[in-house]
Amino acid sequence: MGKSIRERFAEMSRLYHFTSFESACKIVESKRLRFGKLSQMNDLVESNKMVFQRVVFGGLEEDNLNGLFAEKEMHKYQQISFAQDRCVDGRIYEGFNLHPMWGLYADKGNGVCLVFDKKKLKFADGDYARDVEYMDYVLPDYGFMNKSKSGLKAEIWRRKDEIFFCKRKEWEYEQEYRVIRRAKKEWDDNYLDVSEALSFVILCKREGESLWFGLQYSELKSIDRKLPILSYEFGIDGYELWRDVPDDPIWTEFGGFYW
Repeated sequence: MGKSIRERFAEMSRLYHFTSFESACKIVESKRLRFGKLSQMNDLVESNKMVFQRVVFGGLEEDNLNGLFAEKEMHKYQQISFAQDRCVDGRIYEGFNLHPMWGLYADKGNGVCLVFDKKKLKFADGDYARDVEYMDYVLPDYGFMNKSKSGLKAEIWRRKDEIFFCKRKEWEYEQEYRVIRRAKKEWDDNYLDVSEALSFVILCKREGESLWFGLQYSELKSIDRKLPILSYEFGIDGYELWRDVPDDPIWTEFGGFYW
């Protein structure tokens, strides 16, 4: 016997991507998630990352290369950000239950939270993924000492955890899991295959609306009839998650999963 929606959702190692409704429809249809350009990140430190290298020949630094700004190489790196569930002092903070994410990335609640099975993401050769670490202070610039001009690429990759996976603590609410990829060319569009990983869609229901008969629900179902749609809404027990059959709650903020 197949597992119910509640069982599948509860047992899955979940990642969440908040986006506009228009973008969500493109993702659901193409089953691809586009990597974001480093220069277009919301975090000012990330969008202005600077790398300097000093190249050494025969034990001597070459003066005209001192402090060489490696902007072109840095701009080849692209990333995808997911929210994830986090456990702190025994309490679980679900990634879909983050109000700032709904407001900032999902069009003030008018957008979508896409839910992925972490174990089913299809990474390309060279992709690298891990949790983001949050710190009190993060520098925007990094310096390297290399023996050749070509050594910069290897040095950036060697220090990738430090460069791409450290953010200041004010971003901690994002509970981020990140994927990075080095593109061949700076402005090339790169995509992550999510054809097997995309598992649920969550829409945010506003008071007085009928989500199950709304335009968003209808349009998503016309793109992928089998993809389960869940409703995130305010209920008597706080914020609740409902499956796409009305009056069948699968989760509440205080009570956990219903079985």
